[in-house]
Amino acid sequence: MEENVKTPDKSMDYDFFQKELLPRIKTASLINFMGGEPTLHPRFNDILSETLDNMQPFTFLGVFTNGLMSDKVLDLLLSLVGRGGSIEKQIQFSVLLNWQTMENTSEKNHARCREVAEAILEKNGYGLMFSLNLYSIQQDLATQCWEIDEIYQDLGLPPGQTYKIRVSPAFPIVGEENHITLPIKDYPKMGRMMIDLLKDFPQMCFRFDCSFPPCLMDDIKEEEYPLVERFIYHGSQSVPNINEWSKKDVYFGCADDSPMDIDPKGDCFNCFPFHDKKLGNIQDFKQVNELAIKKMHTEFLSHTFKAQPNEPCRSCPHYMVTCSSGCFAYNFR
Repeated sequence: MEENVKTPDKSMDYDFFQKELLPRIKTASLINFMGGEPTLHPRFNDILSETLDNMQPFTFLGVFTNGLMSDKVLDLLLSLVGRGGSIEKQIQFSVLLNWQTMENTSEKNHARCREVAEAILEKNGYGLMFSLNLYSIQQDLATQCWEIDEIYQDLGLPPGQTYKIRVSPAFPIVGEENHITLPIKDYPKMGRMMIDLLKDFPQMCFRFDCSFPPCLMDDIKEEEYPLVERFIYHGSQSVPNINEWSKKDVYFGCADDSPMDIDPKGDCFNCFPFHDKKLGNIQDFKQVNELAIKKMHTEFLSHTFKAQPNEPCRSCPHYMVTCSSGCFAYNFR
């Protein structure tokens, strides 16, 4: 992975960050560092620190990581989650740590990931959230959840207090046919697995940042309906009881008001599945603010709604009632 940060176009130039990006994003209410692996950037500590220094109070700053960071980076993150860090600046800072299955990592890397997680959680129990990719109904999701719960229990999670695991289905990447994707036909089986895990781990909740395809709940039993409220969709909203779905205007589909993604050249796109659909460049705007994002989102939605849904979405009773076919990227295959 080190090669990525030394290869042109794979890593943002530090001067570009200072002169072009930072002046335009410093008023944003939410900034996330993503990748690849952002902590591998040779100037990551400088970039993160400068971003924090320029952000407004009561805003949100996040780092998405696989946990395989240097001690120098970890020391910085620990200082930011502590009392003298982001809290003092009135900025909510968090680390989202991708927790891999053992088929996708080594024992050494898995141990390092756990070491990083425990260090941050010991410093601030709200400073880290685990993240899981849902890529197959054959993946060992139960072990992933057991390991995460074990970490929280070992650190003394109080009885009755819940924690959230960010989950992200493996959506298609438009233009990449070989990308591993969770088929929509498998969503009910994946939802069944997740419901059973919520029974096993009563303090656990699942958070979907983007779409929450309601077909995940197609195999749920009526006595399990209360468990649905331990699913979070669009980042912060608790999924209402299934009995309420037909009585309210509930939308679980694409979170089209999500923050705009910006690549190393400053090109903007709505989200990673649509990274080939350029919506603009930061140099087109004086500020990458709510107005600029609305302009780009409008273009994105006009593009995505032109594509007709494929099966099974086309015949699904949820389609255009509570769901826009999950991730729009499924419609471009």
